[in-house]
Amino acid sequence: MAEERIRVDAQKLRKLAALELQAVGVPEQDSEVMADVLVTADLRGVETHGIVSLVAFYINGIQEGRINPKPEIKITETGAATATIDGGHGLGYAVTYRAMNKAIELAGKAGAGFVTVKNSTHYGPGFYYPMMALEHDMIGIALTNSPVPEVVPPGSTKIAVGTNPLSVAAPSNKQYPFVLDMATAVVAAGKFRKAILEEKPIPEGWAIDKNGKPITDPNQRKPDNGGILPLGGKPELGVFKGFGLGVMIDIFTAILTGSAPAIFQKEKGTCHFVGAFNIGNFIPVDTFKNRMDEMIEAYNVLPKLPGVKDIYIAGGYEAKVQAEREANGIPLLKKVIDTLQETAEKLGVEYSLV
Repeated sequence: MAEERIRVDAQKLRKLAALELQAVGVPEQDSEVMADVLVTADLRGVETHGIVSLVAFYINGIQEGRINPKPEIKITETGAATATIDGGHGLGYAVTYRAMNKAIELAGKAGAGFVTVKNSTHYGPGFYYPMMALEHDMIGIALTNSPVPEVVPPGSTKIAVGTNPLSVAAPSNKQYPFVLDMATAVVAAGKFRKAILEEKPIPEGWAIDKNGKPITDPNQRKPDNGGILPLGGKPELGVFKGFGLGVMIDIFTAILTGSAPAIFQKEKGTCHFVGAFNIGNFIPVDTFKNRMDEMIEAYNVLPKLPGVKDIYIAGGYEAKVQAEREANGIPLLKKVIDTLQETAEKLGVEYSLV
């Protein structure tokens, strides 16, 4: 039997999340940014990176001293189109929000802008940051590494690289924008947490144990017992491509910032790389957006297998889910709502979610 879910209003959820973050020392503006990112993830159906992580990852992380709620974020322009940011080990959401805004600013002047970030923390769902570029008629990109290895290289049983996701967003006119957000592993680590929360097994092919055998119990995935497989899963299905993408992102993030990739485990600061491309510097914006519409429509009219109603480009399905949830509320597990209420009571925050 599926666990009970309760529909909650997105705006009420944003307000509660922001208030709980402020109660543990996060400045109001940063708390509102983070609350919006988390709730937007839930709106788009990316529940592994939504409000379920608020307490366990971030509020607890702040209270336990693993995250600095009020970091001194240092931005340094290093060229006409480049900048670096030291996040002061603050919330990755607030740090990366600043980084993408800087990349957009640089792209407005130089045609493209690229910003590296070091000494950050987990920045949640990657799609949010490149989507910030859309309203500026730009293409956005965001990459992040993980300081903690979770993925086993092909031929090994020892974790040595992060899930290292990449995200890209490109605007269109009438159609939903293209929004790609993907781990370079078979799945994001959040899928395991979701399976544990829902008390469900995981599919064979997501992870292996220290003997190279498939894991189907999400609780068996531990640092000393194998790990997640790179995208592809097997050599015959392209696992070396997934592994290569993961290492590439370590290069663009950890190494390009002078930090350490996950395989060394010398530094615990998470690193990011964000960029923005001003479409008008390459092609007229309307020409680009209209051609995007034409391409998306061409996918929509392809012959479909029995039972398939729509063929979505990346981001299309999530946009459809978002429209439905904005109208009818976000379906949250009761245990998630209970955690939010208990946290509000402990922090002295007014609770008015349901």
